[in-house]
Amino acid sequence: MDLDNIINKRYRITQTIGIKQIGAIALSVYLAENLEMPITPKPLCVIYFWQVSEKDALDHEAIATKLYEIGQNYTLSPKVQAFFTEEDNCYLVREYLEGYEYLEEFSRIFNDFTAPEVKKTSEVSTVKALPIERSWVKSLAKVPIKINRRQLLISTSSAIAGFTLAIFLENLKPQPAPIIIAESPPVPEPPRDPIKRGDKAFRDDLGNGVHMEMVRIPSGRFSLGSPTNEIGRRDNESPISEVNIPAFYMAKFVVTQEQWVAIMGSNPALFRENLQAPVENISWLEAQDFCRKLAARSQHLYRLPSESEWEYACRAGTNTAYHFGDGPTELVDYAWFADNANKRSHPVGQKVPNPWGLYEMHGGVWEWCEDVWHDNFNGAPADGSAWVSDGYTSRRVRKGGSWSNEAKLCRAASREWHWQSDRYNDIGFRVVISAM
Repeated sequence: MDLDNIINKRYRITQTIGIKQIGAIALSVYLAENLEMPITPKPLCVIYFWQVSEKDALDHEAIATKLYEIGQNYTLSPKVQAFFTEEDNCYLVREYLEGYEYLEEFSRIFNDFTAPEVKKTSEVSTVKALPIERSWVKSLAKVPIKINRRQLLISTSSAIAGFTLAIFLENLKPQPAPIIIAESPPVPEPPRDPIKRGDKAFRDDLGNGVHMEMVRIPSGRFSLGSPTNEIGRRDNESPISEVNIPAFYMAKFVVTQEQWVAIMGSNPALFRENLQAPVENISWLEAQDFCRKLAARSQHLYRLPSESEWEYACRAGTNTAYHFGDGPTELVDYAWFADNANKRSHPVGQKVPNPWGLYEMHGGVWEWCEDVWHDNFNGAPADGSAWVSDGYTSRRVRKGGSWSNEAKLCRAASREWHWQSDRYNDIGFRVVISAM
């Protein structure tokens, strides 16, 4: 197989986006023209190239899978067009989006897939930086790093012959290595929850005129997951499991930027025009830190909801795909999603709440849950508690869909996962308190 010939026939390297040593690999990312498209000017794409010095230290197919899933699930992320290997050389082709942090994203994903012991080995490994004898990169030393060309990318359905990615990657299941998380300093235990039994709602004063509005969610029993005939469902929503949920309190809105700043002191959000918009661009780990600090300041033991608590609260006593019915026609009244959000988040409380008084449970931003990810509900807890045993311990559940997603991903049963250290501008969270 002459990959040099394949690259040269189908792509023309125009610029270097960056070259970076990441653990045991040397990653090179290039801007290129797709020569297969019969148009002028040629559409742009991005080519990743890396070599693996220790085969067992990195599951490069799993990394390609993760990049593929990101491109499929996020409208503002570049889609993967092809992935192929030759011996220890890996090549991956993606869409070109101006200003996208290709190197930084790859680095984060690499760190999530690499075990601590592998990282230690990688730090002292000697890795060949770039195979400069390859003809298609001989002239790259003269190519400027800065990208200043803006061009609308036209996707191509013809990837490199024999190496198309879409079908192949759908069935790959990455096996990420565990991540060691440094424990935060212990937070002094706050006083016992003083909420009066039966209170339907209350406002927790966070200081400086900032409040957390909480709504009581009644106890009950519901069916977790979706029936096989629900439009848009996926297999990870099966089997339907009967769950008993104790009463608890849930925030009326997702955590806003104003609330985050009041507790954490800074604003990590990317959409900062309005402090009443959801805080986003925060990881599951950072959401946990917020809950700990909020509990230390408040008289209440704040935490993330379990997946079953979240779905139960979203459904609000219904058993349909959305809390207002099975069809998505009315979703525009209840949610910000791809059809009406204009590719961004919006201030909370602008849509119609569900029957229990919770706003934007569908759409808006994905919401972190306490649970680790499991591929289905076999063995799920029946008592409403978070499922934190077994499963993929570095992956965490997120629910609800977002401003960047189509309607089917905003269903009550819809579920996805991200690495617990991931940050994206369409993921936020809301908090809960266990009732007395």
